Parts: sequence; C-alpha cells; structure tokens
Amino acid sequence: MLSRLAALLILAAGAAAPAAAQDILGPDAAACRPGSGRDAVLLTVDGFKNRDGTLRVELWPGNDQDFLRNHHELVAEGKAYHRVTVPVPKSGAAHVCVPLPGPGVYAMGAFHSPAGVRKFNYKDDGATFTRNPRVGIFNTKPKASDVAMKFNTGLSEAQVTLNYLKGLGFRPIPKDELPSNGNR
Repeated sequence: MLSRLAALLILAAGAAAPAAAQDILGPDAAACRPGSGRDAVLLTVDGFKNRDGTLRVELWPGNDQDFLRNHHELVAEGKAYHRVTVPVPKSGAAHVCVPLPGPGVYAMGAFHSPAGVRKFNYKDDGATFTRNPRVGIFNTKPKASDVAMKFNTGLSEAQVTLNYLKGLGFRPIPKDELPSNGNR
C-alpha cells in the first residue's frame, strides 16, 4: 500500500513538471528549464496591483557606475544588459527567464506598467529590484550594492515583490488590499 502511494506521488510530480515549465515567461524561457546548460535567472515577480499591461525585467552590471545606465551605452561598451518584456499573467506570480552572459554579480529590476507603456509613470506603475530594497519618492534610485546579487553557473532563482506609490514612498500592496484573483 505504501509503495503504491509513493508511486502515485512520483507520477503526480512528474506530470506536474511540464505544466510548471510552461509557466515560464519570456523569449528565453528554455534557458530556465532543467538541462538547458545555459546561465539564466528565473525571476519570480509577485504583488501585482492589477492584471493589465506589461511586465518589464531588466538586468544590469552589479556596480554603481553601470546600474540603471542607459542600455544603449552599456551594449555599445560590451557590458551586461538584457531586457525581457512580457504580458502580465492572468493570475499568480510571473516567472520570467532572463539569460545571463555568465556567472557574476548583477542587478535586476522589474517594472509593471498597467498602460503597457515603456516610460515609468510613478503614479500608476509598480517597480522593484532584486533584494527588495526600500524605494521612496526622494531616493528613487537604490544603490547597486543594495540590489546586486551573485549568480552562479546554470540556473539561479530570485524573488521580488512589486511596489506601488503609497503616500511618500513605494511599498508593496498589503495582501488584504490585492484583488482576489490570485495576484499574490
């Protein structure tokens, strides 16, 4: 009896794996699947205020000189930069695959634009960075040392929670204030 239960659990786990893999968003989703042999980050983003628009994830070098610099300059200088833009998922957290140029220290940001525009609108859009630093109106740009993380060879994972304008700062929306359609 116990061995049958163990066999059923193994089969159920195996059956669930492909569905979870399909939930990975982005044009490089295959880089975040087991056995890809590529360096990538699977960034889990939660705390969506609503399910409209797009989610943009960006990767920069993890130093103060290059963090949040213009992407055209970084690319022209051969420095690490990558952007992934995906539709906001209908429910749950977004799992976005971001390829890495190799193991190293990088900073990442995630930006939710309900209107689907690229320029950040602080009144409506959500934002966060790896390591979830506090962000306010007067200190909107965190330091690279507050957000940079070391990523190893192969698949790395990180999780962030979006912040939206509330008072004089950006904060996660309390769980009880999120719409009840699985935003968290």
